[in-house]
Amino acid sequence: MALLGLLLKLALAPAALVFLTLVVNGVRGILSYRAKHRAFRAIRGPMRTSFIAGNLEELYSPFGLPFYEALPKYGSVVKVHGLFGDVLLCITDPRAISHILVQNANNYPAADVSGELHMHRYLLGPGLLGVNGPTHKRQRKLLNPVFSHAQMRRLVPLMRDISHQLKDLLVKEGARSTHDKARVYEIDTANWFGRVGLEMIAQAGFGHTFHALTAEGDGDEYVGAVKDLIPSLTALGPMIPLFMLSGAASLPPRLLRVAGDAVSLVLPPLRRLMRIVDLMNNEIRRVCEERQAVLKNASADDEQNDILGVLLQANGEGRMPDVEICANSMSLVMAGTETTSTTLCRILHMLALHPEAQVRLRRELAQAFAATTSEDGSLGYEALMALPYLDALCKETLRVFAPAPYRHRRSIKEDVIPLEDGTSLHIPANTEIVINIHCLNTDKTIWGPDAREWRPERWLDMLPQNVSKIPGVWGNSLSFGGGPKSCIGLNFSLLEMKSVLATLVPAFRFTMPLHHEIEWRFGTTMTPSVKGEKGLHPLMPLGLEIISSA
Repeated sequence: MALLGLLLKLALAPAALVFLTLVVNGVRGILSYRAKHRAFRAIRGPMRTSFIAGNLEELYSPFGLPFYEALPKYGSVVKVHGLFGDVLLCITDPRAISHILVQNANNYPAADVSGELHMHRYLLGPGLLGVNGPTHKRQRKLLNPVFSHAQMRRLVPLMRDISHQLKDLLVKEGARSTHDKARVYEIDTANWFGRVGLEMIAQAGFGHTFHALTAEGDGDEYVGAVKDLIPSLTALGPMIPLFMLSGAASLPPRLLRVAGDAVSLVLPPLRRLMRIVDLMNNEIRRVCEERQAVLKNASADDEQNDILGVLLQANGEGRMPDVEICANSMSLVMAGTETTSTTLCRILHMLALHPEAQVRLRRELAQAFAATTSEDGSLGYEALMALPYLDALCKETLRVFAPAPYRHRRSIKEDVIPLEDGTSLHIPANTEIVINIHCLNTDKTIWGPDAREWRPERWLDMLPQNVSKIPGVWGNSLSFGGGPKSCIGLNFSLLEMKSVLATLVPAFRFTMPLHHEIEWRFGTTMTPSVKGEKGLHPLMPLGLEIISSA
């Protein structure tokens, strides 16, 4: 009987811990609710659409862009309604954002819908995207060298080879697709850019291949899981208010798993998401273990060009624990593949809409290749990164169409935030803040009356003086973030985008599809789709005409 009682206690322990966590979070929520309502009484914002969900449906809707774009009419700090009358702030004020992201960043850690990073940590592990504070600072310090310009120079030949592999595949696709002397054929660029992004991460990041650009990768479980992760998260979007209401979002990752296992029995989309996460984690662990085994037989003097190799070869204080190496590898796959492929889709979409910009870029690339002195006629790192119009295209696209249009922060302690107009705002502890990146990037008081227009030429002229107020790490925008939590893979992402564009634009003319209307869905990341398409996977058909297959 004693043994039976002990087993019963052990079985009930996770459930009891879940219940206790929910109670504590509920009490904390009631106290912060009252403090926030007093502090934000005078702040304007949209009416809530329901008492239960507030404005959360609009905040997390795949068609929520008009809602976000309408918020600045209430001011640079806007009150938005959460669950059961709770309130959060949506901010575009540059001085306030600088305070939150840079000057007092420790008081405003990154958050997801849990209010912490519990969801990120469950999905990706304890890597940069799943931790805050001293752990994040330590990891960032160890990871900075593998994303340096010096490391990127070593990756140029690899990026170029994979880009040419993509080009050759698209030429073959054209040979199969064209008929009756038709010169233009249609491809799904979202599919191809997702695959090339994954392969670049695999080879440059892990010294590994997922065969994403070969027939072998078409049925690969891991390749499929990477493609399915964001759509699976999107499918759960309508359930986010219920998820937050239950308090489950604030559970630590291990308890979240316990709750998830139970709920997934009656919720197929959650069961599918958990299966994808397990598959991805297992594969990344396998890749890390294989890479580690290879390094054991390598000489200490052998230089490692891939990111994982550099991390695994490090010694002493420069060595990251294996669990964190795997977690950061997982983060690299998701952050690098999704946002970069989405941005490439957006750039080609804009080039198809603006043929004159496409012609100008093609001319700049032709001149650069003609002037290169390299033996194989390729562009080196400095030459590629310095091309002015290519750089302007990337900056303008990332400014107007930030791939991640908003970011969450939550205050730890009460604070006073300075505002651009010279006033200040009292922030109670446990206040959720949404940084409205899209609207700050396209603010007319900063960029002028054409702020929402896609005009790459603005980067070749004198920029407005006010752009210096934006606390971003690159391109006078917040698309790569700002402060200690800014995107560490900035250089990697830019090199990937520019390598692909420098290879494809001289080879193909891109045109809009004849029978489809492209639309972009709003969310944690922007994704292309076709009007009327009910599926959640990225989809962006474009017309291609082969100019040169050399």
